[in-house]
Amino acid sequence: MSRPRSLRGRLLLAVLALAATVLIALDAVVYGALRGYLTDRTDVTLRAVRQRVAQQLTEPGPGGGLGNDVRLLGASEFYLELHRPGGGVRELAPGLRDPADAAPKVPDPLPKPGGREPVTVGPVRPGGPEYRLLTQRVPGRGTLVAAVPLDQLQGTMRRLLIAEAAATGGALVLLAGAGLWILRRGLRPLETMAHAADTIAAGHSAGRVSPAGEDTEVGRLGLALNTMLTRQQDTQDRLRRFVADASHELRTPVTAVLGYADLHHQGVLAVPEQRERAMNGITTEALRMRRLVNDLLLLARLDTVPDTAPAVEHRPVDLAAIARDAVAAARVVDPGRPVTVRAREGAVVYGDPEQLRRVVDNLLANVRNHTPAGTPARVTVRTSPPVDGQSTDLAAAVVEVADEGPGIAAESLPRVFDRFYRADPAHSGEGSGLGLAIVAAVAQAHAGTVDLAGTEGGGTRVSVRLPLAFPEP
Repeated sequence: MSRPRSLRGRLLLAVLALAATVLIALDAVVYGALRGYLTDRTDVTLRAVRQRVAQQLTEPGPGGGLGNDVRLLGASEFYLELHRPGGGVRELAPGLRDPADAAPKVPDPLPKPGGREPVTVGPVRPGGPEYRLLTQRVPGRGTLVAAVPLDQLQGTMRRLLIAEAAATGGALVLLAGAGLWILRRGLRPLETMAHAADTIAAGHSAGRVSPAGEDTEVGRLGLALNTMLTRQQDTQDRLRRFVADASHELRTPVTAVLGYADLHHQGVLAVPEQRERAMNGITTEALRMRRLVNDLLLLARLDTVPDTAPAVEHRPVDLAAIARDAVAAARVVDPGRPVTVRAREGAVVYGDPEQLRRVVDNLLANVRNHTPAGTPARVTVRTSPPVDGQSTDLAAAVVEVADEGPGIAAESLPRVFDRFYRADPAHSGEGSGLGLAIVAAVAQAHAGTVDLAGTEGGGTRVSVRLPLAFPEP
């Protein structure tokens, strides 16, 4: 027989097994207690009969108690016999019991006379009842053997056993029916969830299961499933937007490269200057695609940092040195833009130096792409105590990049860290909308945070907060 695989079947089987064990144990206790009680009562009566008969055998009178005149009112089921010293055996008062009953099988040798505890013996022929037997020495007469059949006791115990079996079986049947009904009612929400999950997997539902609440275990399970489904839906939506935006961004340079190639195939680029211009355009678009693909690969890599990136890849990094190098490179790229740096020593964090350098480079590139030429910018590296809500109890290193440009519109602030989002595409220059997204992803991979706010002069300030590698003294 195969084992039940459903949760309902396993629970019902476990409950029935436990109930059967308890009921059988209870039946055994009741059976043993009643049998012991009835046996004790039988033994008390047997001792009293033995004592009475022994007393009658020693009383003087007609026959000296040697005849068949043993008087036992209300004790017609007893078997009595006298074993004489010379070896003879005489049954006393044979009319006290039914002659059809099998006599007890008296053990040889006899049990020790005068014992307080009776012994149980079988009948002399099959089919007879068992007996409880006692012996007693009668001075001058021999050894008295008194026995009482246990047929009434055994009959009572058989009836009790039948009653217990019927009651236990009935209780188990009722318990099985009630348990099945209760389990079906209790597990119905799980079946509803399973059906809803199948519907969601088939794409025919909005992606929610019920019930979902904090009151019951099933409700908490539904709430957890809905949370998981919501996150999965958000991830899928984000992935679709990401693919659509990436396709849109790649389509322009790919179209330009194909256009130049088509001009070459048509023979339009006959003049060397035209061919040179076309090759420069192809190179520019190819570099643009390479930058975009590298940004996408970096974001994909950062998305897997919490699960796959080993901590041994990080090492102590001095943010002050990184900020100075990034500012020096920015001055070379845009000599006409005043960029100042104020870096405090001791801002050391655990991290990837290339990714942290990319953070500062992207923030400075964002200033170049979104502010007029010549707009001043400043880079500040400092340390500060932890803010409310920080999980670390250490101080933090903060990298700030601020400008004095026109700032960012209030409606664009919630989306500035989204991938491929550009608040003003007409003034984004060569930006792909991935700069701030990479900044946020790198900060998150380093257990940090990013904050963007306006400055008093109307510009923009981006602050990257990272936990210090070593606490300040």
